[in-house]
Amino acid sequence: MATKKQVRAWEEAYRHYGSTSELVARTRQVDAATAQDMASASWAVAVSWRAIAGNPELPWWMLAALESAAQAFEEQARHWQARSTDNACGVASVRSGSRRRA
Repeated sequence: MATKKQVRAWEEAYRHYGSTSELVARTRQVDAATAQDMASASWAVAVSWRAIAGNPELPWWMLAALESAAQAFEEQARHWQARSTDNACGVASVRSGSRRRA
């Protein structure tokens, strides 16, 4: 079973992730700061899933589900981290039609 502290940490992380995700959904072009916020929020959710999975008394199937959830948020965090350092954080089609000039 997850401790109250772990549950509160997960709730806080997921609340921040949810509000940031809603902002991204309403934004036509995501800037680097917002992409970094999405990366941070995703990492925080992944960390909280892993903390809950640290309980060895959980059934194997629950540990597998927690591991899968953590991996999904880590992958998402890496995606947003990459976008935060990309100069073209907006709509992908805008970048695909242009070439960089030296």
